[in-house]
Amino acid sequence: MSKGNTMTENEYQEILELINKLEKRISSLQGEELQDAIETMESAQLLLEGHIAAQKEMAKNTVVFLPYKASMWDSLEGEWEKAQTDENCNVLVVPIPYYDKTPSGNIKEGHWEGNEFPDNVIITDYRSVDLEKLHPDKIYIHNPYDERNLLTSVAPDYYSTKLKNQTNELVYIPYFVLNEQGINSKRVEGFAALPGVVYAHTVIVQSEAVRQAYIDNLAENFGEHTRNIWEYKIKGWGSSKLDKASSLSKENYNMPLDWSNKLKKLDGSCKKVIMYGTGFSEMLKSGEKLINKIESVLGFFKLKQDDVVLLWRPHPLIMESMETIDKSAAERYSNVVNRFKQENWGIYDDTADLHRAIAVSDAYYGDHSSLIQLFQAAKKPVMLENLNVLQY
Repeated sequence: MSKGNTMTENEYQEILELINKLEKRISSLQGEELQDAIETMESAQLLLEGHIAAQKEMAKNTVVFLPYKASMWDSLEGEWEKAQTDENCNVLVVPIPYYDKTPSGNIKEGHWEGNEFPDNVIITDYRSVDLEKLHPDKIYIHNPYDERNLLTSVAPDYYSTKLKNQTNELVYIPYFVLNEQGINSKRVEGFAALPGVVYAHTVIVQSEAVRQAYIDNLAENFGEHTRNIWEYKIKGWGSSKLDKASSLSKENYNMPLDWSNKLKKLDGSCKKVIMYGTGFSEMLKSGEKLINKIESVLGFFKLKQDDVVLLWRPHPLIMESMETIDKSAAERYSNVVNRFKQENWGIYDDTADLHRAIAVSDAYYGDHSSLIQLFQAAKKPVMLENLNVLQY
């Protein structure tokens, strides 16, 4: 958006002085001449006030957030909250479409999750926003892959290679958090040297340790002479996902009635809630083996339902990825999910509100995933499952 030439304070004062002089001259008029002059002055004043208001609006920074999955909105939420409270910012949240991909890499079924965001987030339809014409001061993204994701893709119009030319500052914030134990350049392989990191003007990661690992990895990939580029653009400013997880409380969330009913024992006390996390990468790696484990886990907790509630929260891309890679495994997995829902003894949570699930849960059990870091931030126990141990 072109901000144009804004009116200076001196220019504004000069106009006010002219208005005062005109008012003194008008005072000498009488009758219809006086009335006409007053109406003319009032019209001029309204036009001036409107012009000033428009100038102030045009002088604001335009900040656009381009999330694609509602369940990943929490990665951008902290920066959005800051922008919302800045009176010098016009803020737009523009959820963008994304697509499943065939094994050969072609784009197929499309998705748009604009209706799944929290009620306090005002959504702007992506079809009404021409980013090239708007040219925002900042654009925030949380998808770094461009065309390099084998399973899904945001619409190509929103690849970082294109967005970097449509804003003064493209900011990338990962939708995930990393385990920082022993973090180094090798541990961030597959996360650092991605288009969103390379083409963004600013990259915000969860800590200084992760920042250094990214810098080292990128310098190794692109040459030591590029290190100063990565040191300048990558910031270890923290993660709003971790910040929010550390402040979670059950009292802050209105649970669905179905959840509340399942959490109560017959004596009125509350059951323990275990979140069961089945991860995206583990499903890709283990497939049928993980499905065997899932069936075993569900069978075990079904027997314990008088004392414990299992809240099963799968990675949001599991089904799409399995349908692309292994249709028979996808069908079997779908049957397991549908049976769990129909039996209705536990909670199946595929909503966008991850933090509600963490707040409700007393502990985490399942695969390696960024959920572990969020539970640790919330100071709740974490248990990793062993796929080789089946309990029937």
